Amino acid sequence: MTTLSDIRAYARRLHLRGIESVEIQEGDRLVSIRIETGAPEAASSADASSIAVRSATLGLLRLAHDDRLPVRIEPGDEVAEGQLLALVALDESLAPVHAPAGGTIDAVLAADGQIVDYGMPLFQLKPTRR
Repeated sequence: MTTLSDIRAYARRLHLRGIESVEIQEGDRLVSIRIETGAPEAASSADASSIAVRSATLGLLRLAHDDRLPVRIEPGDEVAEGQLLALVALDESLAPVHAPAGGTIDAVLAADGQIVDYGMPLFQLKPTRR
């Protein structure tokens, strides 16, 4: 049986080799992995000093979660380095998406409940200058 760690490993290998998609059939279960190769237009128009906060895995994006993430992050919100911004759900696993630096959220690039891919930009963050 294909495990979550197997799927993550496949996604990383695809990304490194520039392969955009693959389907893995195991019995009656089909796993389809698609790697987003270009950034969305909203990200390309962002300020050059902004950084894209990307998904470290594939799964279902959760911008709010009762227990772990009660407040949804919106454009204009100030965030601290390491702050939890979202969760990516795959099967029973919830992978956290943390702010890589403190700053202001310029844009939310994916919708709650959207299926996101490994490396897909989720937020545009303008870091605080020090």
